[in-house]
Amino acid sequence: MNFSTQNNFIMNDGVVFRTNKDGTVVVMKMNDDEVFYKIDGVAAEIFQRITVSESNLGLLAEDLSKEYEVSSQKIIDDAQDFLEKAISLDLISAR
Repeated sequence: MNFSTQNNFIMNDGVVFRTNKDGTVVVMKMNDDEVFYKIDGVAAEIFQRITVSESNLGLLAEDLSKEYEVSSQKIIDDAQDFLEKAISLDLISAR
């Protein structure tokens, strides 16, 4: 699935996370406390921003492109697999 810049993402209910000192994020679903997911790099930053508020892919990419000095389109392209996987694991939802 290809997400557009207009897609909004939100963290699902029942998902908890912790950010480690090294910037990695550890995520767990409350109804499955035996499985943890480790997210790092730009994917961790995307996930953290989604947890703060519903986030639009275009705005996320624009903010991150300034921070990392890469094009917004590269971030959007690179984020596709992460977002699809996070949705399939029921960690986030797309609107």
